[in-house]
Amino acid sequence: MDNNEVFLNASEHLFNLSFAETLMLRNYSKINNLRFCTMAGGSESIRDIQEAKNLQADGLEFNMVESLFALDKIFNSIIKIFSNRNAIENLKIFINVASPDGIKLITNIKDLILPANFKRSNIIFNFDRRSLIKTFYDIKNDNFQSIEYEKHINPCVYESIEILKANGFESSLSGGINRASLENILNSSTSINYLKTGFFTIKLKKHNLIDLFQDIYFYQKSEAKLLKLMSDSLNFRFNYINQRHIHLMNYLAKVNNQ
Repeated sequence: MDNNEVFLNASEHLFNLSFAETLMLRNYSKINNLRFCTMAGGSESIRDIQEAKNLQADGLEFNMVESLFALDKIFNSIIKIFSNRNAIENLKIFINVASPDGIKLITNIKDLILPANFKRSNIIFNFDRRSLIKTFYDIKNDNFQSIEYEKHINPCVYESIEILKANGFESSLSGGINRASLENILNSSTSINYLKTGFFTIKLKKHNLIDLFQDIYFYQKSEAKLLKLMSDSLNFRFNYINQRHIHLMNYLAKVNNQ
């Protein structure tokens, strides 16, 4: 697979990353010829969008969008920061659909009016199937397998994808992307543009099952390495702060006893 068709999702707000850690992911994407996608905290997160511009991000991810009004705010915020026409035309915008309101948004997508320079094909709606399953079936924990619910949730998602396709937008699937799920996706008559698996969003072409599974497996292994790097960084930071606190308390205790 061409790495230039793969996005590395920083997911800063999910992992509470520092700027240094986000920059590390940005550098990783450059070295490995990946496209870089940063996450905005909300529809009007001007600061996050400015940071995305400073990082020369190829994409922006919005985690929870549930109305046309929220989409309008996103576009207006991007216009405020990305004044360059070409920058807006080339920017990929990922909208996460994770609730019944998000599904309802899709049914009204024909009413969306895009500002100048925004391409419909650059707006990708990602259907977070695990979140949708939890909401629709009132599941209170994460102890379930998405594949057990796919025969119920996939038809709803595919119907929304067909609406998006008819209106010129692209689509993505996430949640429970394993071998059995990939087989279901490939056997579907619905055309899906991307698959999102953790840190990576992969352009989906009509591979055979084995090739597609190998691609997914490769990027899941890459994600495991990145998570280890981030975990080591967090542990080092915690250990340093903890040791500094202990030393300072010991010092203050000695001064107090003099």
